[in-house]
Amino acid sequence: MKVSAVQCRIGDFKSAERLAKIAVEKDAEIILFPEYFSYDRFSLEITDITLKFLKNFSKDYGVAVCGNVVIEDNGLKNRAYIFKNGELIGYQDKIHPTRIERSYGISRGNKLEVFEVNNAKICILICADILYPEICRIAGLKFVDIALNPVVSFKYSELPGKDYRYCLYFTRSFENCYAIVKASGIGTTFSGSEAVGRSLISTFDGIIAKSEDENTEDVLVAEIDLDRIKKYREVNYTLYDRNLDAYCELFLALNNR
Repeated sequence: MKVSAVQCRIGDFKSAERLAKIAVEKDAEIILFPEYFSYDRFSLEITDITLKFLKNFSKDYGVAVCGNVVIEDNGLKNRAYIFKNGELIGYQDKIHPTRIERSYGISRGNKLEVFEVNNAKICILICADILYPEICRIAGLKFVDIALNPVVSFKYSELPGKDYRYCLYFTRSFENCYAIVKASGIGTTFSGSEAVGRSLISTFDGIIAKSEDENTEDVLVAEIDLDRIKKYREVNYTLYDRNLDAYCELFLALNNR
């Protein structure tokens, strides 16, 4: 299966569409847009426009696409949708909204969903969700083949090890037995922060595609071997051979915070 990460300009539908067409020309079956790729400002007016764009693109080009919007559903949610051939496959609410998002009123989702696209099990880990090993492991335990990770990558970050951030993605793929498609946009976010593209595609073999320049548009396309993922899942015993008694402290520590 061929997957693609689109590194487009934030708030620029023309950029998103042009790059997605390149992915189609390279036979991508699943195309991921960055988190908030259509939001140059925080406005619910952008929601319907974005959903229409995603639906129509998937229908016009016969592919599956994933992109996120801000939607009102018992409060505001950062919700990523998957469309295939113009039909809604499903959606995922961001489980770990950031402090900036929470200041805008965005509330959290509470369950990781799994969808089937072209015989592959897909989940969506929205931006910061990838930083939480527990939810990433749940995806592995649900036998996910490909995790889509739409991201806003801030140019300036307090997090250390900036030259080794990509190692996180290999680690998640290696320990949980799935490929990861990360798409990040370039430009200015609705909160006024500068964002850069650090798009990549990882498997347990390593980073198989990576943006060459975090400041320019890019399209990453890579082949994912689903059969090899399934075979590796049988080999990686840490998915199923675990001392459950030792994990009681994890839940106790979380409950005591």
